[in-house]
Amino acid sequence: MTDSVLRSLLEESFEREWASYANAPEFKTSKKHDRVMNRIFKRYEKNTRKLYSQSTTTVRNLSRRIMIAVLVVILAVLAGCAATYFISQSFRGEVYSDNTELFPINLEGCPTTIEQKYCLPDIPEGYEVLQTSSTPFSTHISYINEQTGQTISFSQYVKGSFDSIHYNTEKGELVEVEINGHYGLFLDISDEENICSCVIWDNEDYILELYGNLAKNEILDLAYYAKVL
Repeated sequence: MTDSVLRSLLEESFEREWASYANAPEFKTSKKHDRVMNRIFKRYEKNTRKLYSQSTTTVRNLSRRIMIAVLVVILAVLAGCAATYFISQSFRGEVYSDNTELFPINLEGCPTTIEQKYCLPDIPEGYEVLQTSSTPFSTHISYINEQTGQTISFSQYVKGSFDSIHYNTEKGELVEVEINGHYGLFLDISDEENICSCVIWDNEDYILELYGNLAKNEILDLAYYAKVL
């Protein structure tokens, strides 16, 4: 048998073998197989929907918690910074939990620098000058009684520079008073051990402030006699 005859026989056998596979009947699954596969796919779809729902719920709950936390922080910040407003004849201000920031109301026509210096001519007996300071926009002088340790301070401000001045109103309220026909504010900041008062008034040109270890009537009397040097 020659090689060409052998090759021809093998090719013919190969073609007959593969022809039987090509003409094989179409595969059909049984009804039982279909039911099993349907149950598997339905279970898979159900589990997929469940997992998606749980993930969505988790994300929503997390987002809600984050939003609540952010809101709590914002409210806390606002509560810490919240202020009510104060207004009198000569001053307006913002009242915080433990202090009040004051601003003069009328700035029209007032000096922009210290042109006239005010002083206290009737300092109580026993007080001596402790410290003085002066700028174009403010002056300050303080006194001390060496025997008692009590102090008095007197300040003068150009209205335009009287800003960001805070007064401790945690335990006391600003009360409107009148000094030589001008409106001002009195503040009692005494504690259990010491008497201490403060009065601030607008004399139309400047803001004057008197602070000391004095009762209300004493400090108002002292303010009454403040005059130009």
